[in-house]
Amino acid sequence: MRALAPNADFLRHAFQQDAGLAPWDGVWHLAAFAVPESARGSRDALRETLVRLGGAPLQGGLYVCANTWEPYVEEAAHRLGAHDALTLLTTTDLRKGDTREPAELARSLWPLQEIADRYHRLSRITRPRLAQLTGPVELSPAALLTIAVELAAVLTRAMDPDPLLPPQLVPHPWPGAQARKLLARSWAALSERGHGKAHPALFRLYADITRETTEPAAH
Repeated sequence: MRALAPNADFLRHAFQQDAGLAPWDGVWHLAAFAVPESARGSRDALRETLVRLGGAPLQGGLYVCANTWEPYVEEAAHRLGAHDALTLLTTTDLRKGDTREPAELARSLWPLQEIADRYHRLSRITRPRLAQLTGPVELSPAALLTIAVELAAVLTRAMDPDPLLPPQLVPHPWPGAQARKLLARSWAALSERGHGKAHPALFRLYADITRETTEPAAH
């Protein structure tokens, strides 16, 4: 189950972005490192971690992210024994060549079409499962678990390479937000069908995250 799950913090942040609860402050977060050739394994692992955390390479050893990633980067650098080689900084004035407009920078730095295509696939897979979950046919606990695992797996394939760029930096409508909206409805239907008892803790966590970021706050 752990292997299927995207990080809960990132999933929560994605839903907060979709709900307009995490507006971008215009700050770019940068990480630079210079790990010697003798520690190539640590260097490669740190590079892969930065990309997985949403970073894009600007040039050799310098990566940029649109979200606050410092705690995750530092944890990885400590774990890999590369913290002394790590430099972190922020800026509101990022330029790449003549490009400085934030949305244009995002288009040049991240493969937005590939990311969008993965979310289109997530929507295509989620829609028929949502129809099953909201239809009149009774579903067994095994069928519910199968749907939950399928949705978790395809969500991970969509989200693991997603830098979770703020809405200001991606085209509108953004297929990631649309796919997650379908997914939230599916998790709610799963929870209702299973009366909150038929799923592992991972799926209850998903349901809790989508509920807290999609339901209006109580007054």
